Amino acid sequence: MIRSPQLPRVHLFVCANVRADDNPLGPGCGEAGERVFKLLKEESLRRGMVHQVWVTKTFCMGICPKRGATVARHAEDGRGIFRDVDESDAITLLEDA
Repeated sequence: MIRSPQLPRVHLFVCANVRADDNPLGPGCGEAGERVFKLLKEESLRRGMVHQVWVTKTFCMGICPKRGATVARHAEDGRGIFRDVDESDAITLLEDA
């Protein structure tokens, strides 16, 4: 095993988990997560940030919002988990990168 020297300044994990509508935890991030993930990937590419910002699609992280998606942010300056993230919030996550 060799440790890679390339590390991002920010790594965003976007939940796109889908559950049945009648699941007691709710339907999951599903389509909202897909939209946030797509926007973050496109916008980081447009801004030339693909080496500094990594965006990864995930399944359930254990925090199920009623609207939007859950995004975990791991960065040099700290980390956090955000819920109810929509497309307008996603841009803010990139602004901090």
